[in-house]
Amino acid sequence: MNQVMLEAIKVMGIGMGTVFFVLLLFIILVKAMQSIFPYKEEA
Repeated sequence: MNQVMLEAIKVMGIGMGTVFFVLLLFIILVKAMQSIFPYKEEA
């Protein structure tokens, strides 16, 4: 592979890693908020 392809794959990997990291952070934030503010049914 030439240098341009290797650089493109590296940038794509960083981009996808960032996307998965942000999604994971969002899931952790939602779980934390669910434990802090639990759901209680209204009477």
